[in-house]
Amino acid sequence: MKNVVKAIIFIAIILILFKIVFSVLWLEKTSINYFYEEPDNSLDVVYVGSSNVISHFNPTLAFNEYGFTTGLFAYHSQSFLTVKYFIEEARKYQNPKLFVIDLGQILNDNLPDEGRIRNGTDSMKFSLNRINLINEILEYNGENKENYINYYFSFILYHNKWKDVLNGKANREKNNLYKGYSFSEKIVKFDDYEWNNDTIKLSDNNEKILLDLLKYIKDNNLNVLFVIPARTYDNGGIKKLNYAKNLIEKENYQVINFNNLDNFKINYQTELCDYAHLNVYGATKFTLYFGKYLKENYNLDDHRNIYIYIIHGMKNMKDLEKILIHIWEKILIQFYQNIKIIFLIRS
Repeated sequence: MKNVVKAIIFIAIILILFKIVFSVLWLEKTSINYFYEEPDNSLDVVYVGSSNVISHFNPTLAFNEYGFTTGLFAYHSQSFLTVKYFIEEARKYQNPKLFVIDLGQILNDNLPDEGRIRNGTDSMKFSLNRINLINEILEYNGENKENYINYYFSFILYHNKWKDVLNGKANREKNNLYKGYSFSEKIVKFDDYEWNNDTIKLSDNNEKILLDLLKYIKDNNLNVLFVIPARTYDNGGIKKLNYAKNLIEKENYQVINFNNLDNFKINYQTELCDYAHLNVYGATKFTLYFGKYLKENYNLDDHRNIYIYIIHGMKNMKDLEKILIHIWEKILIQFYQNIKIIFLIRS
């Protein structure tokens, strides 16, 4: 019996050390990684999509002001194809009252390239859902099936990047991320424009993807809200979004267009950091407005009196994990540098 206990303890230690070392060698932490850190069944809202999610909505600010909790399951430049799989992945860990879906993502008509695919799939935990997403998106992209294995097991591609970490060259966290939210203080000025009600058809692929998503939502009886992010669009983009909005509303799901509301408008002179993303000033404005709307219309509970204490305790554990990772990173770097010195001396 003692030997069994010792074996279990030994395996547990190995797994913990493996996690720490893997975290040291992993090069970038994404919004999806932050989503996985949330306690199970602790989120009221899950916001799914692409870069407009990450740069527009600040979950910490929404919690401080209105008391409900939000998780962002999103990453930059994703195909609309990912939305269904992102929702499916989120449902494994959370049972939110509402899924908010970034409809602006449907304008990504181009076939996703390798970088864009990996940005999303590499951040997901290994599972059948992740494999199904990889299979569908690579088939959509016309990728040779012999290359699928590199997407299933991404360390095959990245295994040699440990040298960048040990040499101190790796940029391990590329953005300022707060519960998945990333902000920019840059201000880029654009001219105001008027939204029209004209429509043009979506690409056949994206219309098929949207109809499949709507069927998935209906089959799983999910509560969803689609949003058209506040930003600049060309005339073709406006018409495609109007077409998508009409399709969604025919299925009795709500779409909020933040570009033509009477009581909300982005200042195109001060609140954008580029043509597609809000800066920190626009994101703060959007979060306060949208957070209030969600609070008032979706019966979201105020967790500020109890939730903060639970998270405080869990945050201490996360901070401890970060400290351990930092220590191990220093140890590995020092060990690697010592080996190089010994090798140089002997040679």
